[in-house]
Amino acid sequence: MVDPEVNEEVMDDDDWEDDVEWLMAPVTLPRATMTVSSTYELGGPSTATIEGPSFPLPAPGLPVPPTVIKDLSTRLGNLEYKHRVLMRNIEEVSDAKVADSIAIREIHPRVAIVREQVRVMELQAVQVVSRLKEIEIETRVQQVESRVDTYSSGQMAVPGQDEIVGLSQQVRTLQTALHETELQNQQLRTRVAEMESHVGILMSYMLWMEERLTVLEKRLPGPPP
Repeated sequence: MVDPEVNEEVMDDDDWEDDVEWLMAPVTLPRATMTVSSTYELGGPSTATIEGPSFPLPAPGLPVPPTVIKDLSTRLGNLEYKHRVLMRNIEEVSDAKVADSIAIREIHPRVAIVREQVRVMELQAVQVVSRLKEIEIETRVQQVESRVDTYSSGQMAVPGQDEIVGLSQQVRTLQTALHETELQNQQLRTRVAEMESHVGILMSYMLWMEERLTVLEKRLPGPPP
């Protein structure tokens, strides 16, 4: 029979030890009295009484009080209930350790994937910056060539109407190309900024995963001695 006052929340190790000590202690029953003969006469026993010593086990034929049996049954029921609770807690702890082990095995590949993504994005950022420098150099070369062509044309004889129209067309073409190049530069700069933002987010996420991995590894049991 389980004591209704016992519940899982208030149970602790001290209660468990007290119950075990109580059950292991010897049961001392009330001292039995015996009537013995003070002489060897055949006239019947004497009225003198001798008190016997206490025994850890009840003497044969001596009844056990019902309160002792009820108390023992209650204590035994409480111990069985606490044992079931303890076994359930052990199973929950084991399940938690297994879950931590699975989580750790899943985190390692994810950290490796994130690191590879960061490495690829860093390479792409380097390539974009290199391309920006090349475009700027090409733009400056085109501007210099345009100025040289204009200067050379001025040193020659006065051009005709067709030549002037052709030069004007070249100037407009160069201006259009320059404008497109500037747009490309702006788009590349925007892409670089976005990639840098993504790299920062990925790095933060990777650091968080490494911290979580460290915590989980500390929670796992060590190798057996």
